[in-house]
Amino acid sequence: MASLLALAMVLVLATAGTAAAHHGDAAAVAAGPGTKVSLRSCFLTAVFVPREAAALQPFLRRPVDLSMTFYGPDPLLGLWGFSCEGARVAGKPVGRVTASLVSVPTGLTSAEALPLANNFASALVRMDTTSRPLARAFRKARLRARVVRKASYRHSPAAAVPWHGRLAVRDGYTIAVRARELDPTNPHDHANRFDHLSAQGRAGTMSLAIQNALDRFCLPEGGSCTASVKAERGSLVARLIGGREAPVRAGFDHSKLPRVTLVLRR
Repeated sequence: MASLLALAMVLVLATAGTAAAHHGDAAAVAAGPGTKVSLRSCFLTAVFVPREAAALQPFLRRPVDLSMTFYGPDPLLGLWGFSCEGARVAGKPVGRVTASLVSVPTGLTSAEALPLANNFASALVRMDTTSRPLARAFRKARLRARVVRKASYRHSPAAAVPWHGRLAVRDGYTIAVRARELDPTNPHDHANRFDHLSAQGRAGTMSLAIQNALDRFCLPEGGSCTASVKAERGSLVARLIGGREAPVRAGFDHSKLPRVTLVLRR
């Protein structure tokens, strides 16, 4: 069953590689209204963990339809780790940024989008970051954010294969992807959206735009790569995954991205 699932996911990626619709409308997202966050020279590593809907709903603060699933029959927990050499929040430089988006995919950002991670619309559980200005901007947009004492990110040299990206949030969790296979959708755009509804019912949204991204993908059930998530006991991620470790359904590790644009609005 595991090998059949891995084969099915490879076929989905291969089919998407020939479809022009895979390219999200990143330029339109970046030009949209809201507070702009410009990130430069970024690495991005993401993992997606299968979970039962009943295990995820308590963390979303409102009932969310999780019937649309991706890369398999189960809802997913998504962990997106970024490390960027520089950033500007509303035009003001804020220096280096490391951040992680803890989220649950709920659908796609457009009706025409293919069911792949670069098109996910997600419910944002929380953003963890080393940057106080970025956290303030998120909170102002009614998006949940936490400033962490320390977060580190390491990536393999550009010429090395496999690529290896690893994000570690102190007293929290670690995600890692070691992948060889080039994504057949390369180069691709990201047009993602992360929504949050507070306990008071006030909504906030973050849109994410990336153009011409390159990544290597990992389907651990295929046995030729590794992707993992490990969490400290009692942490938010440990409660979300139901323990200190959990199997990863799919992982992606990107080469350095010249620019990532976030648009925050409420």
